[in-house]
Amino acid sequence: MFVSIVTPTLNRPAPLLRALRSLTAQRVPDGHRIELVVVDNSPDGNARDAVEAISRESAIPLRYVCEPRPGIAVARNRGVRESGGDWVAFLDDDEEAAPDWVQSLCAAATRSGADAVFGPVVARPEADTANVDDASVLLAYFERRRELADGDDLTSWYAYLGTNNSMFRRATCLASPQPFEEALDRIGGEDSLLLLQLYRKGRRFAWARGATVIEWVPQRRLTWSYVRRRKMLSGQIRTFVHRMLAPPQWQKVGGWMLIGAAQASLAGIAAACVWPLNRVRARKLGVSALGGLGKLLWLPRFRPSLYGSNLVS
Repeated sequence: MFVSIVTPTLNRPAPLLRALRSLTAQRVPDGHRIELVVVDNSPDGNARDAVEAISRESAIPLRYVCEPRPGIAVARNRGVRESGGDWVAFLDDDEEAAPDWVQSLCAAATRSGADAVFGPVVARPEADTANVDDASVLLAYFERRRELADGDDLTSWYAYLGTNNSMFRRATCLASPQPFEEALDRIGGEDSLLLLQLYRKGRRFAWARGATVIEWVPQRRLTWSYVRRRKMLSGQIRTFVHRMLAPPQWQKVGGWMLIGAAQASLAGIAAACVWPLNRVRARKLGVSALGGLGKLLWLPRFRPSLYGSNLVS
């Protein structure tokens, strides 16, 4: 297997260095080869010096690509075009891969025969959380965990996955010129739309149990306010990706809106009832209610912008 690892980055020099050091330390399986492609999405190319410095020390080929047009989908598409692997893996610039990450992804792909594989994401705080209320509860919202064996089928979970910590077979998943929808650059959801499209084409996904990455969460994200906004956008994405299919799946849109209305109502009422007894539980129910509201209020006028110039996400 020839695996290209694509890492888009935007104005995160210190986290990027940590991610790249974890990638240059990967144990490459016998008979396999990997390359690293960093896509710098900053207009001034501010990651170049750091990438080139690591490249000189790395035994694994590492290439710097500047993509000044802002947008997460633009950056991912450029990384796919610039890479040459039969498989394309994605690691975000705020993540850190275990030394056997690539090895575990490849093993799961070989064992399962799937078109794409996904691994666990474990959240850790960037800084001391002694002064952060409910830090351990908030960190759980940034994680991806599944009680599945290595290589188990994950296809039915497509709506709950993302490209962070993933690997795709190029020929069956990323063959189009722009696999990620660039109209979603500022709000996200480009990976959810791709996974929905692949699911509808009959592609199969599998779990790579040993391919763990750490997502390092900055303190500014460890707030209930941020988690609520993030959850509402996730709910919106759950609905509007069906609108973006060709042809649109209006029945699915309506179905998710009904689910969202019920979720928002029930969780909202439960949050109000629980608040005097358990504030943390009430806040978690409130987050769930916002997720439901997002499924209901999915039109563009209600969507926050979490990417690009706002630098919220």
